Amino acid sequence: MVGFDESKGDILKHGSFFIKNGEQLRFWEDKWLGNQTFMEQYPTLYNILCKKSATVATVFERVPLNVSFRRALVGQNLILWHNLVARLVHIHLSDEKDFFRWNLTLSGEFTVQSMYRTLLNNANVFHHKVLWRLNLPLKIKIFRWYLLKGVVLTKDNLVKRNWHGNKKCGFCNSDETIQHLFIHCHFAHYMWRLLYCCFGLRPPRSIKHVFGNWLLGVDSKTKRLVITGVSALCWAIWISRNDIVFDKTPMLTYLQVLFRGTHWLRFWAQLQKTEEDGEVIKSACRRLETVAMQIFAHHGWRFTNRLSL
Repeated sequence: MVGFDESKGDILKHGSFFIKNGEQLRFWEDKWLGNQTFMEQYPTLYNILCKKSATVATVFERVPLNVSFRRALVGQNLILWHNLVARLVHIHLSDEKDFFRWNLTLSGEFTVQSMYRTLLNNANVFHHKVLWRLNLPLKIKIFRWYLLKGVVLTKDNLVKRNWHGNKKCGFCNSDETIQHLFIHCHFAHYMWRLLYCCFGLRPPRSIKHVFGNWLLGVDSKTKRLVITGVSALCWAIWISRNDIVFDKTPMLTYLQVLFRGTHWLRFWAQLQKTEEDGEVIKSACRRLETVAMQIFAHHGWRFTNRLSL
């Protein structure tokens, strides 16, 4: 049933419900008003409902709305309920049947071909064997695998193991998660923007996107080298974070973290199968470092400043 529910969710997110008599749509659990279900928009109300799977028709069969809660609504929950009721004032049911329109075809009819194309273009398809075959140290392959599986011991994962320490990111004041540390933190954001400035690679949405279809359309050789470089930058962020968290080192600069990444990447260039690939990696390191220093020089940083790694 879990597999069926996941497949159903994949299908429903590519279509739109149009309400008529309300008999086929669940009031709280189907997306029929707005871009989210009421279950997602009003989770605290949903959690205290008596009948969570009631249809729209059932809810609208009397006035006031046919909705009951396990306890009285007070405070914020009462405000949320009034807000929800106000949004329903313009809704009028008819005698026609509800229908679902498929948004991936002009006709609005579902086709296997349209679904297949969408999955092919947008799904996170991971090439695990390719990732393991990259010419990198084993510990980096394992780190990247843990990163992809979401089990790197960032602070949110430590909390799941009953750890009670400070949950904040070592680089900023946000809660530390894999998504935050490697994608959204200002240190990670700087690295991704630098890659964009140097090579035109748009920042990824998530770690799964990085090791999935982020490089869709890029030839396999270039993709392999880019992922090698990205692995170095992620590793640099991780070991820099560990220095701050465990060794209490002073806050590092963007350039220190970047040069850590390029330092390791130059070592890994020697592991590549061909000398040409190694030279491409070294050239990419020089470009990253040069552009980064030019950016900082433009904002007043002097090249004579000491850059401690």
